Amino acid sequence: MDVLIYAIISVLVIVIGYLVYFFTSKSIEKDAKHLQEIKETLEKYGKLHEEGHSMFTKYTYQDETYSVMFLKLNPEYKLTFNSKTIWERKKGGSKLYLEQKVFASIPGKKIVIIYPHPGPFMYHYDENEIRFTKPKEKFWNMQVIPASLLEEALKEGL
Repeated sequence: MDVLIYAIISVLVIVIGYLVYFFTSKSIEKDAKHLQEIKETLEKYGKLHEEGHSMFTKYTYQDETYSVMFLKLNPEYKLTFNSKTIWERKKGGSKLYLEQKVFASIPGKKIVIIYPHPGPFMYHYDENEIRFTKPKEKFWNMQVIPASLLEEALKEGL
């Protein structure tokens, strides 16, 4: 009887392990495909300069160089840019603060491309006013562009 229980538990562990592996690999594959589409769109209008395993990518567009960050944010989340260095991701009652000191300290212009969330996102314009991001609007020396609006923004010019 003990052998039968161990066999059933073993089979269940193997099946659960396979299902976790299957769904995780599909998610990673989908994410990689989405990033590849974004990079192809960028290449269509400018030149990406990927530097090994760097966290950020350099991008030349219309004789300007930008530091680009790719941020995955699922549509059920809300994103607020509280400051240059603190961004807030919220879902329901839970909040996660994303510290961006490294990205904020990079000199020059910056682009944050957020996918698959369609936007818009909020930012604190000043102490009393919150605004929504627009792909062509710069704030804190950066532009926030949802991946769904990237091609349109590049066609029209940043």
